[in-house]
Amino acid sequence: MYPLVEKIANEALAYADLLHSNGEAINFSKFYEKYTMEIIGSVGFGVECNSFKNEKSEFCVRGHEYFEPQSLYWTFTRAMAFFAPDLFNKLRIRRINPEIIDFFYNLVKQIVNYRQNNNYKRNDFLQTLIELKNDDSIDNEGISKIQKGIFSMNDVAANTMLYMFAGYETSATTGQLAAYELALNPLVQQKARDEIKRVLEKYDGECTYEAQSEMAYMNMVLDETMRKYPPMRALFRRCTKEYRMPNSDVVIEEGTLVFIPIQAIQMDPDIFPDPEKFDPERFILEKKAKMHSCHWMPFGEGPRKCLGLRQGYVQSKLALVKLLHKYELSLDDRSPVPMKIKASSLACSADGGVWIKLIKLEV
Repeated sequence: MYPLVEKIANEALAYADLLHSNGEAINFSKFYEKYTMEIIGSVGFGVECNSFKNEKSEFCVRGHEYFEPQSLYWTFTRAMAFFAPDLFNKLRIRRINPEIIDFFYNLVKQIVNYRQNNNYKRNDFLQTLIELKNDDSIDNEGISKIQKGIFSMNDVAANTMLYMFAGYETSATTGQLAAYELALNPLVQQKARDEIKRVLEKYDGECTYEAQSEMAYMNMVLDETMRKYPPMRALFRRCTKEYRMPNSDVVIEEGTLVFIPIQAIQMDPDIFPDPEKFDPERFILEKKAKMHSCHWMPFGEGPRKCLGLRQGYVQSKLALVKLLHKYELSLDDRSPVPMKIKASSLACSADGGVWIKLIKLEV
């Protein structure tokens, strides 16, 4: 899938070039929303949204409405469903505007039918779902791995929506807040740029999958960004069997909903000294290897850990790599210091946006 993401990162750079040539500061919140939605459309749904050129693309409009309901009714309904999901299931109340669901379902159905009727394949997430749907292969013991028809069109559409839900806001907020911290910390930014230049020279200027994989300091920048601003500020897990807390009489009963305050853990000074300081050196490979697995959980932990971890790093990183190689990032006056986070957002989302000026580097 990497070539699809890199193509979109190049389009993002071209869009930034255009804004820079017009003398405009960039709202990185909007910039990363466009960039990430374009990736979701391409990799998850197999469509090109052209969001950098067409802000009114129906895919983008419907996608944003999926995350930010445009009416008071759907805003209230979504909030109530979050706190009382069982009640909504029993009453069969829709939680999302059916127009949005119908749009994405019909889009997926059309693309799946086109690919099957024309024997067309593409290296993306949707293709994997199509293969699951059509899989009637037999393993070595003569047992069908997946009964054909069990994975239905509904499952394909539902998983593309899940892909959007899991991959859009998390990567968009991580990218924009990493840019904010890089602009706020020039020494960190210069160290990241030095690494990018060094690695790209080794690969003849090509930002290949292998090249970006070698940018260890850039990964550390993202790790520290996700520590200060975790993509999900809290996790919810339901206890599946009775569990006694170690060295305690406290028993968590089966069925109990457990709230895990990720942001509080990752900003705990006993775990991360001087937690307000942005310090990527906390995540040097040796230190990260010794870290307790539940002290840093931007992707969750255990058997339900995020499956899209590698893609999350790639798509958050690539746009920054392209920009840092060409520009210096400088905070615009509209970006508050310290950053203000929307109180109502489950993800760490910047209140008022992240505004950054681009300063072209001397060749």
